[in-house]
Amino acid sequence: MARMEVMSGTERRRRWSDEAKLRILTEADQPGVRIGDVARRHDIHPGQIRLWRQSFSYVGRPAMFLPVEITEEVSATQAPDTPPTPAVIEISLRNGRCLRVPADVELRMLGSLIACVEAA
Repeated sequence: MARMEVMSGTERRRRWSDEAKLRILTEADQPGVRIGDVARRHDIHPGQIRLWRQSFSYVGRPAMFLPVEITEEVSATQAPDTPPTPAVIEISLRNGRCLRVPADVELRMLGSLIACVEAA
């Protein structure tokens, strides 16, 4: 059944508790879930979810460790005078996307890249 909200008098903004915001953010962070679908279910604009993400900035989240596999590719056909290929780090994000960056990427740049890829 659809939810209907009747407002009489002056239109007011809805107030969301931190718990409700975090519950909606957790729902939006699930793999394969689209922000627009979550926003529609809760009758809010998708931009509101993005703003809540920024305001919470996930400071209160517990740290998660992800499995890391370090491999070194050695090619027998590589000529000695050929410059070595730069090392690349592959990061699997919780939204199912993958980010490949050079191993010498600056941390500030890496943080910005991850935020962009997760928000999209």
